[in-house]
Amino acid sequence: MSPLNWGLGHVCRTIPIIKWLLDNKNEIIICCDANQEQFYRNYFPEIWYVPHEGYPFKFNGNGNWTLDILKNIGSLHSFLKDEKRRVAELVEKFNPDLILSDQRFGFISKSVKSIIISHQLNLPVQKWNILAKIWNRILLSAFDEIWVPDTASQKYSGKLSNGKYKNKYFIGTCTRFCESKKEYQPNKKAQFRYLGIVSGPTPYNQQLLELLIEKLKQSSEKSTIIVPTELYHDQLKESNINIISAPNHVIFAQLLKNSKTVISRAGYTTIMDLVETQNEAILIPTPGQVEQEYLYELHKNHSKWKFIIEEHFKNIEL
Repeated sequence: MSPLNWGLGHVCRTIPIIKWLLDNKNEIIICCDANQEQFYRNYFPEIWYVPHEGYPFKFNGNGNWTLDILKNIGSLHSFLKDEKRRVAELVEKFNPDLILSDQRFGFISKSVKSIIISHQLNLPVQKWNILAKIWNRILLSAFDEIWVPDTASQKYSGKLSNGKYKNKYFIGTCTRFCESKKEYQPNKKAQFRYLGIVSGPTPYNQQLLELLIEKLKQSSEKSTIIVPTELYHDQLKESNINIISAPNHVIFAQLLKNSKTVISRAGYTTIMDLVETQNEAILIPTPGQVEQEYLYELHKNHSKWKFIIEEHFKNIEL
């Protein structure tokens, strides 16, 4: 098993899949970077972890994702080739029965059944960017199976999971908060007004953190911000804001239960989590990320979720 290093959403949505595999007496090896391993160990401290480098994404943070990816296309292509070689070495060493990849196109083997977890089968890019769609389809089709984390009606992914793939299977929503809805249902007497969740690739996660601190410190009510380990430091202190780095599952669940409104990026994993936790939410699409902008349009009439672009969020009064 190996998840993409694009925020922690890809890690989070594999947790229920790993639990299911463990419940069915499977031995699992997780190949991931250090930050992902730290997060996984909150749930699976006894699993075998193998250090595995993340993809070389470098974003300028100006919302021009297409240009940033094009600038990195050479290093990404080289990484994909090298990753396939490293997977071949892992297969020879561990002799697995199955390979699971969450959106990592290079984590695949010709000799072992390989499955990719993805809801992005139909990229919502501009018509002129047809090459991205073709490349995405070629990479997906190389896998023996595609597992789509959504219902067969595509209720949450919409047209993102469109596409005629003979090996496509809908596996239902995947969230780590699936054990019991009652356990996570928001407390009517919430301790915190807002729960900010910082996620996404660098530098967009840093931009969101700075924005949340600036907005929430203006409020007279108490709030909490959950930040990735790499962004946490002791100077992140405000009198009315509780800042936590990488809380374990129990603490995270309690924070969700005791917060009136979640403020987060509009990522797909976040949406699947909110379906289960039933929190109210303010969702801010990452600037220029067309997938999140599409999810904004798809779910903008949801009764509990308010979508707002970053520029407008800067000017609203909380």
